[in-house]
Amino acid sequence: MSYRKIIGEIDSNVLREIERRIMHGITSFEQGLDFALVYAAFIAQENNIADVAELLVFIEENISERRAMFVKGATQDNIQVALELASSFSKNDLLSYMLVFPRELSGRRTAEYGTPESISKLALKVLDIKENESVADFGSGNGDFITLASKNYEKNSIFGVEINTYYCEISKIRAELFADNVEVKQADMFEIPSDKKFEKIFSNYPFGRRLIDIWRESDYFMELSKRMPEINKTTSSDWIFNALLLDHIADDGKAVAIMTNGGTWNSIDQKIREYFIKNGFVEAVISLPARIFDFTAISTTMIVLSKNNTEVRMVDATNLCTQGRRQTIITDEDIERIVFLLKDEGDEAYTVDFNTFKQNEFVLNPLRYLEKEIEIEDGVEFDSLIKRITRGAPLRASALDEMVSEEPTDIQYLMLSNIQNGMISEDLPYLKEIDPRHDRYCIGNRNLLFSKNGAPFKVAVAEVEEGKKILGSGNLFIIELDEKKVNPYFIKAFFDSEVGAAVLKKSVVGATMPMISLEALKKLIVPCPSIEKQNEIANKYQAKQDEIKVLQQRIQKAQNDLKSIFGEVD
Repeated sequence: MSYRKIIGEIDSNVLREIERRIMHGITSFEQGLDFALVYAAFIAQENNIADVAELLVFIEENISERRAMFVKGATQDNIQVALELASSFSKNDLLSYMLVFPRELSGRRTAEYGTPESISKLALKVLDIKENESVADFGSGNGDFITLASKNYEKNSIFGVEINTYYCEISKIRAELFADNVEVKQADMFEIPSDKKFEKIFSNYPFGRRLIDIWRESDYFMELSKRMPEINKTTSSDWIFNALLLDHIADDGKAVAIMTNGGTWNSIDQKIREYFIKNGFVEAVISLPARIFDFTAISTTMIVLSKNNTEVRMVDATNLCTQGRRQTIITDEDIERIVFLLKDEGDEAYTVDFNTFKQNEFVLNPLRYLEKEIEIEDGVEFDSLIKRITRGAPLRASALDEMVSEEPTDIQYLMLSNIQNGMISEDLPYLKEIDPRHDRYCIGNRNLLFSKNGAPFKVAVAEVEEGKKILGSGNLFIIELDEKKVNPYFIKAFFDSEVGAAVLKKSVVGATMPMISLEALKKLIVPCPSIEKQNEIANKYQAKQDEIKVLQQRIQKAQNDLKSIFGEVD
């Protein structure tokens, strides 16, 4: 039977008190301990057991061997705490704990095997499950999604698969207690028979899984790489999981997965994104708010997979949330707004066709497409103004340390930190010498310098004296402009403007570490009016920079004077 219907309103204070009692009573913490103790307490209360030995014998004789191993393995020497919980809390209290399964006591590892309730709710809304459709959760973890799904869809068959023994058992217990229509299997999701199909699939698969480990574990990848040559050993694991979900949805089915943002825009995955988009496998992409998961700050995306799509709906939900104490919450109202945006017009949504994707490296990050179009007067592609562009020198810190000179030389080194407020420091470190191979990484006079990572990005124009060399660091783009067409200070003035910042933002990818690719930089549209107008703006810009330098020197002198005032008093 399902105990869900007998549970009344859940009291969060009671749940916290259960956690407090567990933490106070245990001698050591094992994987799954808190849940196992509450489950053992439930068994003791249901069977009027008040003795540790009797409880252990009952567990040994009356539940499956695997379940008994889970309970005893997790609780270890703490089984007495289960009896204390059984005598202190009601049956409904214990059931409420197992239904909600708070994560605060459980720690990071348990949190990694859980799915925030708001994500499960949103996924269920997006999946739009119909009566009698088969539903699956690939990587069911603690069973958060399948427990919630079983409440809303009692007539649907629900299948969960989880490879971890402890969390699979938790998932099974929750399914047995609160659902009559759920089957949970302990297995590697990549070993599910290929002919097993579902109308609706959800997956909160592992983040940052090492692809080389996944590759070794199953024959699935050998077959997959033949079928999808765009997938190889450098492909982000997110897309391997996405391919698996695609293989298990029915022809008219749908899958919803939670992936990391990197896979939506990085260059490594461009080919596989193109494959998915070209073949109509991506229905929608939803950028989720930061800090949705309490165990990581990684920004995430909800991707909706189905078949025969000609366009992709993009939704920016990064601001549709409420900031909680430890993590971000997507409220029911926010969920309704997101679902609305998947079909109707709004400032946070946009539909993208194949040609637009092709022009944008098949980036699947909604933020790329949702910025308003910026009109640039006399606009040209930045690449048309560039004579040469290179990255700085790829030097390790240890190698650089060996090159540094304590005495002034004709060679200096420019790091990103040496650019402040758009100007290059006059106190750059000196180098003894540089390898001739690194000459191509040296900065020329009036070269434009552009930081690869940013928000805001650093832009500067280098002034290099004749006979001197400045070696650029690896996180800089060094750009030699065609000065017959454009004044470097004019371009710098543009990038420092609000319009220029907006143009840059449109091409930026990544939230935790915003960056711009070389190709995206070249494709930026920048203004290119007459050289006379450019020079006029450039001269005004340089004059203001000179004014700032004078003010900075005055501030530095005043600060130095402050240090000597005390000694001047007799």
